[in-house]
Amino acid sequence: MGTTVDQIDNLTKVAKEMGSTTAFTATQAADALNYLALAGYDADKAAEVLPSVLNLAAAGGMDLAYASDLVTDAMASLNIEANKQNVDDFGNKLAMAASKANANVSQLGEAILTVGGTAANLKGGTTELTTALGLLANVGIKGAEGGTHLTGFKNALTKTFNDYARVNKLV
Repeated sequence: MGTTVDQIDNLTKVAKEMGSTTAFTATQAADALNYLALAGYDADKAAEVLPSVLNLAAAGGMDLAYASDLVTDAMASLNIEANKQNVDDFGNKLAMAASKANANVSQLGEAILTVGGTAANLKGGTTELTTALGLLANVGIKGAEGGTHLTGFKNALTKTFNDYARVNKLV
């Protein structure tokens, strides 16, 4: 993280505080901070988003380090800027979709990792993406398989539209 002694002290304090005020231990919080660092977050940003990652892990019943890795990778694949508001929003949308679909937070996150590069270029945002993945999960297409199917749908629709536009001289 390229941290100073003061920042290390602050990260230690944050990990201990999360360990005493949440269901996670200080060691688990420190592991999550490590994954945030591996994702390129500086010390201040990691400390800022850690409570949001804790919330996502708790909502999804996930290991904290895994939740940290999942949220940073999924948001990066969707080109979502990493800040507390965006991590909160992203985590809330995953948790909401999981509560309404036959999928869990982890499965939706894995699907986003698969479709993220494609979905980042589509209009609609995370709400529509998690809704579509939730609908796929409801018919048994979950996790990375759901992301693969959604990518296939998008590609097929794009090809169909482009073929139609060429035939009808729209482009």
